[in-house]
Amino acid sequence: MHNIKFLLLLVVLAAISISVAACGSSNGDESVSDSVVDTELDAIQMTLPDSVFTVDDVAAAGWKKSKELSPETLPGVTSVWYGFYQQRDVEVRVYESQGEAISLGQELADVAAGRRKPNTMLDSGAITNAQTSTRTSYLSYAIVGNVILLCEIKIEDCQSLLDGIGR
Repeated sequence: MHNIKFLLLLVVLAAISISVAACGSSNGDESVSDSVVDTELDAIQMTLPDSVFTVDDVAAAGWKKSKELSPETLPGVTSVWYGFYQQRDVEVRVYESQGEAISLGQELADVAAGRRKPNTMLDSGAITNAQTSTRTSYLSYAIVGNVILLCEIKIEDCQSLLDGIGR
């Protein structure tokens, strides 16, 4: 009788453990844009704070311009370009200064890179991803001087481009 009670206790504890583990895991149906973004995000690379660059400076570092996008939906942007670097999509957003790139552009870059949810203005359709970029999302970005560079996958894929802009 003692062994049966012990076995029953083990079965109950195992069932509770499985239930707790199942409740704590994701169901796998969440998309990146619907999930809560971790507040402990990796730092964004910001370099050359006093430098001012043009899209031609980025092109001189090896980026291939493809298509100019409308800057109307991105507050403070002077120009927006889509292009390629080492077979990766890279979007270039040019601001007047790094301060403006941070204050006016970093939140939209965070949204484009899946680092945070859109704010209510973005949610309402006033600004959609299709209007702000040619991709549905980028996975990383960096701020070099007054320029925000959105990179397709890893920032390391664009590192030599970032390094080449200031030379």
